[in-house]
Amino acid sequence: MLELVLAIATGCAAPADPRPAPFDLTYLPRATGSVIAARPAELLKRGGAPDKAFTDTARRSLAALFALFDGDLKAAPVPALSDVDTIVTSALFTLGIETNPDGTSAFNFVGMSSGVVRTAKPFDWTNCVKKWFPKAEAVKHAGRAYFRVPFGVGEAKGHLAFFVPDDRTLVFETDADELKALLGRLEKKLESPAPPGWDEVNRDLLAVCHDTAAAGWLKAPPVPKRAIDRALVTVARESTSLALGFSAGDDTRLHFVAHTKTADAARSVSESLKLTLEDMADTDDIGPMGKLFGATKVKRDKTTVRATGTLEGNLLRRLLDPTGGD
Repeated sequence: MLELVLAIATGCAAPADPRPAPFDLTYLPRATGSVIAARPAELLKRGGAPDKAFTDTARRSLAALFALFDGDLKAAPVPALSDVDTIVTSALFTLGIETNPDGTSAFNFVGMSSGVVRTAKPFDWTNCVKKWFPKAEAVKHAGRAYFRVPFGVGEAKGHLAFFVPDDRTLVFETDADELKALLGRLEKKLESPAPPGWDEVNRDLLAVCHDTAAAGWLKAPPVPKRAIDRALVTVARESTSLALGFSAGDDTRLHFVAHTKTADAARSVSESLKLTLEDMADTDDIGPMGKLFGATKVKRDKTTVRATGTLEGNLLRRLLDPTGGD
């Protein structure tokens, strides 16, 4: 009888969710400005891109960054991108609408303030941090140990901080006080705050959430000259937060979520987003992404606007390896 009950229970169990596990914000020191998350190993796998080329590029960028903090990336191993399960960062960027001398717009990545790197298998992060940064000092706060690396750029002085919560995870923070705040939350078992819309994109291959109320990220004239620029500014100004998710496999999916304060603001964002997608679908220099933008439909629900698009086939493979096909 017991075997029969177990068989029935197993047969009636809900099917497993085929999507990846949600990106984890537990150890992200600050989820402000923009949160950008990616699954490097899965992206390389689904994109059919050569791991070595991407890993070498990432290492060169890291080496230059480490040098700013008297670090030596060659002093210890670095995991290949194919061995990295997830990366979640708190990033800063700016958008200038019609701010260039020729009247065009500019999108600039300013940098990362903090982040979490998690490998698929155990990695000796603690020993690597010690070797990468000989000046690293082991200190404690809220019952946990972390590393503090002094730095000085001009008049700016401070401490870069690293925290290794387990044998797969490395946390970095450009402001040691922010890391101490994280350790305080962990001691009190407080959950890390998630940005609005995060739960709708946190299972994708790429996920981005942006706080449109953040100071200084947007520069634009009161009324831009071009219709497309006016639409972009409306989305930026009338929304309170934006979220974007992208995934690719048997098909390619894009979804966008905008939260607003009022139904009127949501209506304005909805119409502006439709215009933006139409313009992007007609742009030749974005290649195969144009079809995905053209297939994306916009829907409004009270103060929330969602845009979702799906195409058959693996568009990511065509983007990363144009000669490889689907």
